[in-house]
Amino acid sequence: MTTYALNNLWTYIEGLSLKQKDRKWLANKLLEPVEVDAETKRQQEFVKESLTRALDEVKRAKRGEAKMMTLEEFEEKLRDESIL
Repeated sequence: MTTYALNNLWTYIEGLSLKQKDRKWLANKLLEPVEVDAETKRQQEFVKESLTRALDEVKRAKRGEAKMMTLEEFEEKLRDESIL
């Protein structure tokens, strides 16, 4: 929605004579979680897994169990994978 439409909606809502119970109902409806589509869930899971893997790699490197990749090595890896 545009800002103009949202402002009009808010003006309309303010103009209603709502009882406290009705206001609570409306607030709950506005705060209900939005259904996340499958693509968004897949992307969120990918990001979560990627960050978890990266954090584990950093922890291993701090313990001396793994070598951290340099920026140049990382860029080369991305080029090899045709991401850049």
